[in-house]
Amino acid sequence: MSEQSQPPPAQPPAEEGAAPGAEREAEREGTAFVQVTRRRAPRFRAFAVTGLLLAFVVAAVVAFTTPPSAGYSQQALFGYLFCSLGLVLVLLGALVAVLVDRRTGTRPEPRERRGKRRGV
Repeated sequence: MSEQSQPPPAQPPAEEGAAPGAEREAEREGTAFVQVTRRRAPRFRAFAVTGLLLAFVVAAVVAFTTPPSAGYSQQALFGYLFCSLGLVLVLLGALVAVLVDRRTGTRPEPRERRGKRRGV
């Protein structure tokens, strides 16, 4: 009997960014590709740094546009304002990040309870 050469079976098109033989290797190893969803969360550091930069700008504008008083120099006023506004605006930025995270975050689906509740 003679053996005939048959073309290999048609393969689905490879996904973008995937290695050319990755699917074939995964099938040989007994694993499969699984589609996952990626949770997008805000970067808390970016919100806090934005609050700190905003505090710097506001403190500089207020301190250097007001005339110096008898008790404080403009530099001292800038330092006091920057520290106090910095604390408040960094905390406010972190709070905004938490609120954005809660609004856009994915929540796990509720699980069904198995069995009866004991002890009550």
